[in-house]
Amino acid sequence: MIATVLSRELLVLREDPALLEAARSSSSANLALIVEIVQGRLQMEDFVPPPQAVAFARELARRNVAVAELGRAYRLAQRALWRWAVSEVHERIDDPVTVAAAIEGLSEAAFATGDLLSTVMMERYARERESWMRSAAAVRGATVQAILAGDQVDVFAAGQQLGYELRQEHQAFLVWCETGDGIPERCAAAVGGSRALMVPFGVGLVAGWAPPASIDVAAADGSARVALGVPASGVSGFCQSHGEAVEARRVAAMSGQRADSPVYYDDVALLALLTRDHQSARTFAARVLGPLAADDKVTRRLVTTLLVVLQEQGSPRRAGQRLGVHENTIAKRLRAIEARGGPTVGSGEQAAKLVAALMILEADRDADSGT
Repeated sequence: MIATVLSRELLVLREDPALLEAARSSSSANLALIVEIVQGRLQMEDFVPPPQAVAFARELARRNVAVAELGRAYRLAQRALWRWAVSEVHERIDDPVTVAAAIEGLSEAAFATGDLLSTVMMERYARERESWMRSAAAVRGATVQAILAGDQVDVFAAGQQLGYELRQEHQAFLVWCETGDGIPERCAAAVGGSRALMVPFGVGLVAGWAPPASIDVAAADGSARVALGVPASGVSGFCQSHGEAVEARRVAAMSGQRADSPVYYDDVALLALLTRDHQSARTFAARVLGPLAADDKVTRRLVTTLLVVLQEQGSPRRAGQRLGVHENTIAKRLRAIEARGGPTVGSGEQAAKLVAALMILEADRDADSGT
């Protein structure tokens, strides 16, 4: 009778015969316990959920069925059992006073046992769900770490464990919080979409992968930061794009980039390569720039001017347009650099070294000033 009611009222059971059978077994075991309580062979304080009921709760938890559905199942069963029992009372007892007393006692017992069963089983659901999530998360985490470490993995089996197709094109992303009140998991879910694979990588840091078309960086709510690698395919692309996201995050932290904008590896690739060994990069910049490595307001302005001139292929006019000053002002600043004994605008390898050194210096100074 109870299984029929549950099947009619709960879509999740109606569509799954195996789950409905688990609900039937759970109901049968719970009814047997109620009989023991009614007959005085079991005290309510000694109640332990039967294995069949635990198995039903565990299956719901593993299928990510909301706990509200479990609570509703117990309420439906309680109501069905109460109605059946009231009908039996009316059929078996003729005296109205005795009927009223019987129904009152029945109602008290139904509410007491129903509350006990539903409370205990929803608590058990919560434990089963937590255990399942921890187990699943542990498997996903171990599988991802093995892939990133370059271990030999069965791509199909690993994809099954992760619930994510490893042979497709991916774009890796990292989401992290720089304050304790952010929730990177929520932001990562919004950025990656429903097809994303997400794995916690420490406190306040989530690593994710998703098909490039699924990623929506605009969905970041501002409570967390986002760094992204370049899209790439297959297991090698999975690793490569993640490594790039890691580097993009490092450069963002090093250079003090704006916290409200995503960091794409493509945009910082050169700086990432130049600063992978940060101390060596600083030494290189100081050697190339000489007196321009000094940290004062005037020298900073000269450094910025020189970098823009180099980026504009040595044109004072275009550099002046970018900086909002006259080209004669640019020429004057270049002469000031020469007068200090600093490097001059050159070409070829010399110019490339100079650009690299200036980028390193600018990133360092931005990080120090928090800009």
